[in-house]
Amino acid sequence: MRLDFDLSAPWSEADWDALSAEERERALRFLRHEDRLRMIATRASLRRLIGERLRVAPAALRFDAGHYGKLELVGAGVFFNVSHSGEFALIALSKHWDVGVDIERIDVTADIPGLAAVALTREEGEGIDAAGFFERWVAKEATLKAVGLGIAEKLQAFSVQPGQGDFYELHHAEADWGDLRVARLAAPPGYAAALAWKTPSAPGA
Repeated sequence: MRLDFDLSAPWSEADWDALSAEERERALRFLRHEDRLRMIATRASLRRLIGERLRVAPAALRFDAGHYGKLELVGAGVFFNVSHSGEFALIALSKHWDVGVDIERIDVTADIPGLAAVALTREEGEGIDAAGFFERWVAKEATLKAVGLGIAEKLQAFSVQPGQGDFYELHHAEADWGDLRVARLAAPPGYAAALAWKTPSAPGA
């Protein structure tokens, strides 16, 4: 699911009412209005989507921060992940698989060689431009989120290369990552987005 924000608008009272007390406190800690709005709208939409899927009142859902701060639903029942950047957010839901999603604004003023040196392998970063860097970045961040690792973990321990269609080829030596897939998502102009999902390895594999 994609959310589009009007960052100059006030946040919705219905969205505010859908949040827990802890979520409201967290939202108010943001100094900028646009950061508050993104958090409030994204979390309220997440609650509604999961509540509809599980046939539970959105306000009754309880979340907890797992390893590396990845948000998890207490009591399980659904896998999910969220990401937001600029005027957009993405929410991924699955009944069966761990998922990771990422969206980023393509910053053409960024120090691409410097970022590539810490985030990409040598093969990935060779001759890369801003659009190419952020396409690889979202694919790698979505991958790490799907396997439950922080973004600082193993960035250069695996690589993503363009594959068939919208899929990436993933190269790694992590036996416990299971059957992991990564795909490019359609993104608004000036943004890059990717989705990763992990299915368990077969016994004895």
